[in-house]
Amino acid sequence: MELYVTGSNIFNQWLCDDFVINEFRICSPSNHKLETDGNRTILLQINWSYNILQINDTLHISGAWDGKENQFIKVPLPNDCVKSKEELCITGNDYKIIVVDKKMSIIWVLDLKTKEFKNLNFLIEEPIEDGTKKKKLDDNVSKVILSSDSCLYLTQRGYVYSGILPSYVDTGHCTGKVIDVQCGYEHFILLTEEGRVYTWGNGRRLQLGHGDISSLEIPTEVNALAGIKIIKISAGGWHSLALSEFGDVYAWGLNDTGQQGIKHLNEEHNESFSVPTLVSLFDEQGIEITRNVKDIACGSKHSALLLDDNTVWTAGCNKYGQLGISEQKYPSSNYFRNVFQCDKEDRNYSLICGPWNTVICCTFVKKS
Repeated sequence: MELYVTGSNIFNQWLCDDFVINEFRICSPSNHKLETDGNRTILLQINWSYNILQINDTLHISGAWDGKENQFIKVPLPNDCVKSKEELCITGNDYKIIVVDKKMSIIWVLDLKTKEFKNLNFLIEEPIEDGTKKKKLDDNVSKVILSSDSCLYLTQRGYVYSGILPSYVDTGHCTGKVIDVQCGYEHFILLTEEGRVYTWGNGRRLQLGHGDISSLEIPTEVNALAGIKIIKISAGGWHSLALSEFGDVYAWGLNDTGQQGIKHLNEEHNESFSVPTLVSLFDEQGIEITRNVKDIACGSKHSALLLDDNTVWTAGCNKYGQLGISEQKYPSSNYFRNVFQCDKEDRNYSLICGPWNTVICCTFVKKS
């Protein structure tokens, strides 16, 4: 896998000398730091000060570690942790790293300040009948996501748990099995196999998409997306994106830096939308683009789209060059701009955003 990176490099987490990377460039951490060719590099997590990568069969951290910048070390897994990476889920923020044994349902929480691990038992249970009795499920954790102080777990059976010490989230009213979850700084999104979107958490910055600033304790369907089959969701700090089966993108939430990418007649105007609103794309001449979107990603205050012609479009805050354009010329962009062309035909492309980075993941297509 190749990684094309733009954005913050303040802690040398992308293993180059520039503090700000304001155009997409290839990052090859394995080639810089390892004696192997590192042909199996997977970017697992992007944080403000460090990244987590899997290179071949080993987990690595790049960036700030133990009070030092420009580090590249193996993730210090606890002695009793399963060593097979296929049996682990790993995530982190700038305060903690969470490692989950998918099969044993054991959670190890590493405090980045004390460098001490704490063990937690993850009992995958489901309330039944009157809500007081519980039954143990034969289930495995498939995803864990940590953002700020918010944490979600998703199991293979589609059950959702919230909090570092997991607490069951009732999704029995949701239509279809839950297939994905996303965390903002204060809100949560889930997607079901039927293409339905549900949100809950803090809504004071319109990030829940229900047309008001109310907060919700249980997942509630986003009515504005009813009847539209959604195939992917993404949560930024306080905004959200949803991608439909027809390649349309819908945005809602905070828009203080233009992160929703919805172009307004007044280019200085950044209106926040309280319900999902269709995003239109325009070229440099102001002509609307009719291409379909095939991938979406949200950073803290920016967004990125990948179109079916393999062009990358970005909008929002550009303080650290995370849009892939000059941060001095464009401190922000309140509509999506075409910033990069992925031009290799024998590759598959996808997007990942960190808080202040945008990354294009490029994998080789196997020839039959």
